[in-house]
Amino acid sequence: MEGMPGAALIRFIRGLLYVIVIATPLFYLRKGVYPYILSKAAFFQGLVEILFFAWVALLVVEPRYRPKKTVLGIAILVFLVAFGITSITGVDAARSFWSTQERATGLFFFLHIYALVFVIASIFPALNWRRLLAASLGTAALVSVLALFQLVNPNLLLQESVGDRPGATFGNPTFLAGYLVLNIMLGIYLLYDRFRSIERTGRGTQAFLVMEILIAAVALMNAQTRGDILGLAAGIGALTGLFIFAPPEGATGWLGRKKAYAIFGIGICALGAVFWLTRTASFWRGVPGLNRFQEISLSDRGLQPRFITMRIAWRGFLERPVFGWGWENFNVVFNKQYDPKLLEANYQETRFDKPHNMFLEYLVNGGVLLLLAFFGVIAALIFELWRSRDRLFATVATAAIVGYLARSVFIFDTIGPLLILALIGGIADGLYQRDVTRKKEENGTRAHSASSDRKKIPSPLSMKYITAGIALCSLVPAYIVNGRTLIATYDQYYGFQYFRVGRISEAVASFKAAIAPWSPFRWALKRDYAFAVAEAYFYNPDKVPKEEARLAVRALEEVVTEHPQDAYNHYAAIDVYNQVSDVDPETYLDAAEREAKVALELSPNRQEVYFSWAKTKTLRKDYVGALALLKYALALNPKVPDAHFYYGLVLFANDQSEAGYREIKTTLELERAWKNAQEPLVVANFFANAGHIDEAIELYQESLKMKEDKETRIKLGIAYFFAGKHDLAREYISVAIKGFDITTSKSYEDLLPILQELGIR
Repeated sequence: MEGMPGAALIRFIRGLLYVIVIATPLFYLRKGVYPYILSKAAFFQGLVEILFFAWVALLVVEPRYRPKKTVLGIAILVFLVAFGITSITGVDAARSFWSTQERATGLFFFLHIYALVFVIASIFPALNWRRLLAASLGTAALVSVLALFQLVNPNLLLQESVGDRPGATFGNPTFLAGYLVLNIMLGIYLLYDRFRSIERTGRGTQAFLVMEILIAAVALMNAQTRGDILGLAAGIGALTGLFIFAPPEGATGWLGRKKAYAIFGIGICALGAVFWLTRTASFWRGVPGLNRFQEISLSDRGLQPRFITMRIAWRGFLERPVFGWGWENFNVVFNKQYDPKLLEANYQETRFDKPHNMFLEYLVNGGVLLLLAFFGVIAALIFELWRSRDRLFATVATAAIVGYLARSVFIFDTIGPLLILALIGGIADGLYQRDVTRKKEENGTRAHSASSDRKKIPSPLSMKYITAGIALCSLVPAYIVNGRTLIATYDQYYGFQYFRVGRISEAVASFKAAIAPWSPFRWALKRDYAFAVAEAYFYNPDKVPKEEARLAVRALEEVVTEHPQDAYNHYAAIDVYNQVSDVDPETYLDAAEREAKVALELSPNRQEVYFSWAKTKTLRKDYVGALALLKYALALNPKVPDAHFYYGLVLFANDQSEAGYREIKTTLELERAWKNAQEPLVVANFFANAGHIDEAIELYQESLKMKEDKETRIKLGIAYFFAGKHDLAREYISVAIKGFDITTSKSYEDLLPILQELGIR
């Protein structure tokens, strides 16, 4: 092989495969928005593009590596065609193709996953595939170690709140767990493969494999993702069942006995039953992973948003059962069928872009067509596994697929498990091609002639030009799509950071750098740019030029035009128009009302739209109109604290103090958390004016805890004065006005007679 024309290319492709398998799970961008998933996807895609074009060059100079027609290959092509059809016929084809910053798993990403399958299968004869699996398992063990270290040092990778569920370089415990489940299963294969080794050597290797598997299992349990724990259990259960019927070949002693696996299976079932019956016992609270099953039930309040979302997905499927809504367009269905109960928890539960069930995701996004195509890929994969001669790999890989399908009942696909599935698929297809070829040779069928291939090989000079040209081609998509994605998210990150510390001009410049060139997620960058500038203008109008506010609004308007079916773009635009309304009150407030109407057409029961529209009405002093909107929002679900809160504020603004007071008290009883220091301050002002001085004092104190502010201190001092606590009033006011020109205070007129009475000069 070393003397063949494509030998250097084969070495390059093999090396790049190892880089993809090892570096992709480890890669993340320290300074970027969505630093784990988006950067990982862009990194992976860039490498696969280089790999793919190197492979194309190999196919030119070494025809023997050209893809052959296989069951899995055909199934993948059918799946990709179905994916394309359902994306084009969906409501937002661009989103289907590119996905979003948060997910980065659109059709473009899946093209890379399946390209990886084809490359692995094609160069399989020149690939040490067991070593590639070992590299994947070793990487999983390293990622697991990082996850366990995060429990001790949460800021190991980034400044973040890890809690007791680490996500390591995947940034999310669920994304990490899905990657680990499949690696653990493949680790079991490697271990059994060592057991059946003819030489019976390498006990140290066996021990090392056991250690890697155990480390990954411990990290999986500490990730505490119930769906993936059940997925691993399903995979091991399937493997045990398969071994009961056909013990692993080459295994000796108890490892080769059906009875041993039957006893193991019965033992696992018994332990599972004991755990389930005793899961509420205090003992299990100290067992990571299992402790999250203690209070699980269909009535579990934390699970209700998931159940609601699944029902929404099913209704969306029934509405478009054949082609679906288009990949990554579940947000449109979710908004249309939005259930007002979701806001009882928090705003995070009101924006689902995935139904958290992979099968429902295929149904709602791609209809029956895409789900059947997906099952076709799975069926073809299992078929090829069992047509190969490596029965051990077929058995373990089938069990791994069972585990993958089981965990997919509870979660959607992410880059980790898809990367490992690509490995399994490529290896399965490679084994199938190899064994089918051998079978033909054994049956006397004329095999493909390598000598005939060589006659088709271009001249050495031509090969150099071909290879160089194709190599240059690979850099074009790698940079334009993935390089720009990484650069843009880097600039976006600094835009947010500069805004956070008040460096407005630098923040705006960073965002403009992010959105200037084309990149796949430019629309999301423009939306974030508009949000950040509008918020900065609202809180610091003297620091943000009005022209910058206008440019930000224009950027958001472009996003709304590009993605008109996303209700979020419309109701978020209401807030942006409200925040910068004083730049052009008539134009922007009219636009806000127009966007509110569109948003309600797309999401009729979403309370946030009514809240934002009511704000627009209050800016126009139309308190009656605002109250009507908020009253309707309150009727959608009276258990939502924000509905009472905003209704109460507008009642106060409309001089209905007692009614406003009752609504705010209801808000506090519902344990609504303050979002910023401004909220308790505003309520305190209303309470003080209505004569509820003691409660106003508590709220001023709460505001000061959240943010130190001289004006708030002055107001607290005034409240103490009217409460008859002159010593405290003197203390707070004296501290507040020290080194401060009180004539510029908003409370100066109220403060002046109090200063005289308290003897403060």
